[in-house]
Amino acid sequence: MGQIQSVGDVLGLLRRHVMLILVVSFLGSAFSVWWVLNQPRLYEATAVAQIEAATVADAEGSPLAGTSADQRLRLLEQQLMARDNLVEVIERFGLYAETELSRSRKVAQLRESVRITQITDPNVPPGMTRIPTGMRIAVTHNDAEAAADVANHFLSQLVERNRERRSTAALRNLEFFESEAQRIEAEMAALEEQIADFREENARYLGEGISAQRDELGTLRSTLLEIEQRIIELESSRTRQRAEVIERQRALLEEQQALIEARIAQIEEAIASSPEVERQFGVLNRQLEQLREQYDIVTRRATEAEMGQLLESQQRTERIEVLENALVPENPVSGSRTKRAALGGGMSLVLGLAIAFLIEMLNPVIRTRAQLEQALNVKAVVAIPRLETPRQHRRRWVLLLSVLLALGAVLVLGWQVIRDAVEAVLGALQRRRTQA
Repeated sequence: MGQIQSVGDVLGLLRRHVMLILVVSFLGSAFSVWWVLNQPRLYEATAVAQIEAATVADAEGSPLAGTSADQRLRLLEQQLMARDNLVEVIERFGLYAETELSRSRKVAQLRESVRITQITDPNVPPGMTRIPTGMRIAVTHNDAEAAADVANHFLSQLVERNRERRSTAALRNLEFFESEAQRIEAEMAALEEQIADFREENARYLGEGISAQRDELGTLRSTLLEIEQRIIELESSRTRQRAEVIERQRALLEEQQALIEARIAQIEEAIASSPEVERQFGVLNRQLEQLREQYDIVTRRATEAEMGQLLESQQRTERIEVLENALVPENPVSGSRTKRAALGGGMSLVLGLAIAFLIEMLNPVIRTRAQLEQALNVKAVVAIPRLETPRQHRRRWVLLLSVLLALGAVLVLGWQVIRDAVEAVLGALQRRRTQA
C-alpha cells in the first residue's frame, strides 16, 4: 500500500487531503440532493379481480367453452392494452397533461406503467396446468389518486368487457344455430317437394308400380303364348273351314299379338330403367335423411345456445368479479428521498476518500520517521519535529469553517427533502382519517 502502513498514516492522509475530500463530498451531496428533488415520486395502486366458477355445470351451453381461461384472459388483456382504449383512458383522467409528450409517447408510457398479471395457485405440482383464479392490475403513476382511479377503471373495464364478450358470444351462437335451423328446414321442404314430384313422375318405375308391371308382364306373356297357340290351331284347321274366315281370325289374333308385344316392350323398358330411377330416388332420400340429421343436431345446439344465453343473463356461468378495489397508496414505491440523498452523500464521501487515496498512491513521498526507517531499513538518529506556524493555524480554522459551510449547505438543500417527507406523512394520515 505504498507509504500507508499504519493508522497514523491514514490520519495523515485525511489531514493532508481534507479539503479535497470535503469538496468532493459537498459536490456529490449537492448533486444527490438535486437529483433526488428532480425525481418524481411514483405511487403504485393495485386492483384485484377474481374468476368465479360457473354455478351451473353447462360446458356445452357455454358460449366460450372451446377456449381456455388463460386464452380468454389474454384476449381481455389485449383489449385493455389496445391503443384506442389507452387513449380514451389518458383523455378521461387527464394523464400526462403537464408534459409535452406526443400522443404515441403517452400511450407507450401508460402501457409501461400498467401491469396485468394472472393469479394462479402456487401449490400446483410441476407439469400440471395452472388454471388462473384471478387478475391483478397494478398502475404506477406520480399521482397517487390518479394511479388508484386508473387501476379501478381498468378493473371495471375488465369485468364489463368479459361480461359483454360472453353475452355477445352467447347471442351470436343462438342466432347462428337458429338461422341454420331455418335454412335446413327450408332445404328439407324443397327436397321433400322434389321427392314428391319425382315419385309422381316415376311412379311406374318405383315400388308397387314396378311390381304391378312385372305381374302384368307375366300375364301378357301367357296371353301371347295362347294367341300363338290359337294361330297354330287356325293354320291346322284351314282345310276344314273357309279361307276367308280363317284369315279374318288370324288378322285379329296378329293384331292382338302386336299390341301385347308393344306393351311387353314398354314394360321391359320400364324394368330396365327401374334401377337408375331407384338410384336417383335413393340419392334424394339420403339427402333428405342427411338434412334431417343436420336439423336434429342444429336444433339441439340451438337449444344449448339458448340455455347458455339464459345462464349468461342470470350470471350463472364463469365470470370475473371485483375482489379488491384499488386504494389510494400512502407511500411511494420509488423509495424515500431522504434515504436516497443520504446514500448519495455517503457515496460522495467514499469517492472523495478514494480520490485522496489514489493521489497518495501516485505520489509516494516519505513524510514520517517510521516511513523513512521502513524504506531505508536504517535507524534514524535525529527527527526534526513538525512546527506549526500561525499561518497553519489560520489554515486549520479555514478548513474547519469550510466543513461547517459544507454541512450547512447540505442541510439547506436537504431541508426540502425532509419537508416533502413530512408533508407526505401528514397527507397519508389525513387520508386515513378521511377514509375512517
